[in-house]
Amino acid sequence: MRELIFWTRDVLIALLVAALPERAKREGTLRAYSTTAAHVVSGAVEAVASAGFFIVGMISYVRDFSRGVGWTYLTSQPNLDTGHFFGVGALGFLSYLLRPLSLALVYCYLEGILRAFDAAFSGSHLGLGAVSLVWRAAQAISSRSRRFRVAVMIGPPRPDEVVEPGASRFGMLEIYSVEEKPWRELQVVEFSGRFFQLAEKRLVERGEHHAWRYLLHELEEREVIRGAVVRYGEDDPPPIG
Repeated sequence: MRELIFWTRDVLIALLVAALPERAKREGTLRAYSTTAAHVVSGAVEAVASAGFFIVGMISYVRDFSRGVGWTYLTSQPNLDTGHFFGVGALGFLSYLLRPLSLALVYCYLEGILRAFDAAFSGSHLGLGAVSLVWRAAQAISSRSRRFRVAVMIGPPRPDEVVEPGASRFGMLEIYSVEEKPWRELQVVEFSGRFFQLAEKRLVERGEHHAWRYLLHELEEREVIRGAVVRYGEDDPPPIG
């Protein structure tokens, strides 16, 4: 009984994870629940549910349309034939199809089929489009909020501060900057004719405000330099120490 409960729990979690954007489940805990089978089932459920809601909504809408506007149209005709009834039904279906909710259901139906087949034949783990939009919006809001908080903590613009390894309590080259530099992990930086490699990047207190602290250890002459080298210090203030 316990195994069945755990299995059911894992299946439900896998189906929920299948709705998330592909990038969100490539790493970490969610990756263990991101399976091809769950995405096939998720896509099939999305397609079937969308088709079901579309059909139920269409029947209800066309019936009400026929009893309202359609009936008024039919009773105003001097002579009725099958073409009039067919026209009312077609107009009711068309007006239902052009509703935003109906178009969204059609999209979800096609998306569900695409997700199921894509997962089955190519192994892709695509998520729901609606969830992806909400996810991206939340990430954008979070990113802007983070940038705003960091800007407040950093304060007004000011020149970089450079501390030579001899004067550094870390024994490394220290660079304090209000700018978040686009340096990759293990970035090699040339400073005053010497080569340093990025060891740490952290936002720390510096005086009355905060600053980005870059710690770089000096490379030995025999070490091989890989990747692009950033030249730093030519237009910056003289170092401390």
